[in-house]
Amino acid sequence: MRQFIWRGTIVLFCAFILSFQLNNVRAGGWPLAPGTGELITTVTRMRANERTEDKVDLTTGKVSPYRYRKTEISSYLELGLFDSLTAIGELAHTKERSELIVGTFENNGISRLKAGFRYSIGTWEDILFSVQPLVTLHLEDINENPVAIHNGDMDAELAFVLARSDEIFGLDTFSVQEVGWSFRDSGRPDEFRADVTFGIKPRPGTMFLLKSLNAAAIEALPNEKVYRANKLAFSVVQALPKESMPGASIEAGIERLIDGEGTIEETAYRIGLWYRF
Repeated sequence: MRQFIWRGTIVLFCAFILSFQLNNVRAGGWPLAPGTGELITTVTRMRANERTEDKVDLTTGKVSPYRYRKTEISSYLELGLFDSLTAIGELAHTKERSELIVGTFENNGISRLKAGFRYSIGTWEDILFSVQPLVTLHLEDINENPVAIHNGDMDAELAFVLARSDEIFGLDTFSVQEVGWSFRDSGRPDEFRADVTFGIKPRPGTMFLLKSLNAAAIEALPNEKVYRANKLAFSVVQALPKESMPGASIEAGIERLIDGEGTIEETAYRIGLWYRF
């Protein structure tokens, strides 16, 4: 058990170090100018037909049938307050359905509310350093969450953000690295995450995003299992014509679990609308 925890932590740490070693990158984690903002509304459709660990029906000795579907609509807001301070907020609505051998379970409603800020500390070697505290209030029980989230649970995360940008072969590129620790109540284990976002702009108005999303529970769950998830995501963001929708862009992307333990083998498809004001 302890070896698995350390293995997951080492994987996350190596992903972070690799991203930091790349010189030709720039980040999108800068503070917004006071009075300006960005609103991103996304619709995500997730599906899974198996778990990372098979569930065996003790009465038959066979693997239990499993089917999971989730649709989530979320609105993420960043608003510039001061030169170095950006407010952050998020509201999400979730509809999910789990079909198991013991029955079908469904949820439908506002699932979480998140608030916090990002404060820019300063720049060193063309890298912008920021701290980002966030508080998340969970508003519904989540069926297929490995850390057993329930209505009323709260997470308090402190993240360290590194951001840098550059130009490669005449193309604008950027990178954002976030390393965070979530403190959780209700007896749930704390979580460590290390996320890396690489971006490139092949032409004005078009942006490609590649993300490595990594998270792990710091200790075993109440059921003695360890949670770890390593995901990859890719999306395309395209600006809409300024004449019709100034400041607006559309996003289309996919996210996939590539390795993990104590979670589900999920694939998620995402479409979104970005609006800068």
